[in-house]
Amino acid sequence: MSPELKKILCSRRGILVAGALLTLLYAWLSRGYYHHDEHYQILEYAHMKLFGTPTVEHLAWEYPLMMRSGVQPGIVWCLGRLLLAGGLYSPYLLIFLLQLFSGALSIGALVVFSRVVRRETGDEKQERLFLALGLFLWFLAYLHVHFSAEMLTGNLLLLLAGCTLHYVSTDRKHEFRWGLLLGALAGATFVVRYQSGFALLGYGLWLLTFCRRWKLFVGMVPGVCCMLAFGLLADRWFYGQWTLTPINYLRENIFHGHMLKFGVEPWWYYFSASLAEGGILFGLLVWAAMLRFFWICRRHLVAWMLVPFLLVHFLLGHKEVRFFFPAFFFAPYFITLFWQEIRRTVPLRLRRWFAGIMLACNVGAILFVLVQDPAEIGFYGMMDRYCEQKGDVVALNLAGDKTYYSWPQYVIEPRVIETRFYMPKDFANLHFDTFEALEAAARALAAERRHVIILSADPDLAGKSALRLRKIAWNPYPEWVVRHCNFNDWTRYSLRSKNIYEVLPAEEVAQQGRP
Repeated sequence: MSPELKKILCSRRGILVAGALLTLLYAWLSRGYYHHDEHYQILEYAHMKLFGTPTVEHLAWEYPLMMRSGVQPGIVWCLGRLLLAGGLYSPYLLIFLLQLFSGALSIGALVVFSRVVRRETGDEKQERLFLALGLFLWFLAYLHVHFSAEMLTGNLLLLLAGCTLHYVSTDRKHEFRWGLLLGALAGATFVVRYQSGFALLGYGLWLLTFCRRWKLFVGMVPGVCCMLAFGLLADRWFYGQWTLTPINYLRENIFHGHMLKFGVEPWWYYFSASLAEGGILFGLLVWAAMLRFFWICRRHLVAWMLVPFLLVHFLLGHKEVRFFFPAFFFAPYFITLFWQEIRRTVPLRLRRWFAGIMLACNVGAILFVLVQDPAEIGFYGMMDRYCEQKGDVVALNLAGDKTYYSWPQYVIEPRVIETRFYMPKDFANLHFDTFEALEAAARALAAERRHVIILSADPDLAGKSALRLRKIAWNPYPEWVVRHCNFNDWTRYSLRSKNIYEVLPAEEVAQQGRP
């Protein structure tokens, strides 16, 4: 590599351009969702407002209890309406636009906070390191493009901290205007995800302790109130009646304990689970850098925001790694400061070995996430092509089976939530409590010359059912992966409980029975 090219790629502009290209690539190729809440509590809600399906009884259990904010479904609805008006609507295009929006917001938040890094370290190289980590760490590149409440909250908290620290470092002019901006960011963070209130509590205490500027506080009040009013109006549009969703969330998940029905984990769960999901090397690095920062920079705004946020999640019984994602958006900042310390204490050769190993693991993880398409996306694409050939299709399944088009829930009462967002046109999905009722419906529909398929968790259903069934072979992975890289038949794991059977029409059964 020539010195000129290396200089360009390592410059601030070069890092941003390369990071933007990687983010665009992730937005295009990294489809699917990290957690099913990302889909069923945003996309299915928006689909219901756009098309009337799925109906309320097939939405996630939180909808009837009015527990979720209508802001993110409202954003999806607006984009969906624009695509419909232009005749361009496609669920895959809509997902791409949402991920593009999330990626652009992530880059903007990193750019804002990079100024804080440069000012605190007094070194342009540290700013470039921060940007490189923020844009190219594999788990952040993956998270940045996902349109979920956790990821949006992480970006908003990063923006809030960056803008606040920039205000504190300036001569503090235009305090009322700064208050409007900071109040709006704080309010937006809360209406997107109510758990961020613990981080905002620490933020408010830091302001009262270290930045008592009354004009700033006066400006923050209308900023916060405007965003809360916006959230209230979004919920009124979403649910069709006035309601206070934060109160509903607190009542159902905390007082009624519904969140505990999804499992209770020990206090140390976040340490072990984050290492398992993020990789031991990356997990240890992030935890070491973060805990060091909390100990050394105890008066820092970021510490006051994140410590109460993390402590509360440690104390809650139900734990998931995604609940910590807003804090992990600050990981590049922690690692940058940690690396400064390592440079002073660790020999150069050891640093190079460590950086080389981390770089190799990071590149491998980036490529793995980009190349591997989620199994459900492969299924939806396959069913789109299948329905184009067959026309009107009716899919039957047991209510207790998990398929790519339905998901049983048993929180308040048994219900089947549906994935209507990806369903093809002229496609019906019917659920039955018993297999006898399913078989009877299949015979009746086949007699009406409807094209009937059965979605089942049983890979041997064709040999057990009284119906004449033909199993449809499908695989979400490219043929070359199945042929050359299918060690120990690992590709079967995502498919063994997601089987598709065609119910053969009477004419075909009769022809098969002839000599």
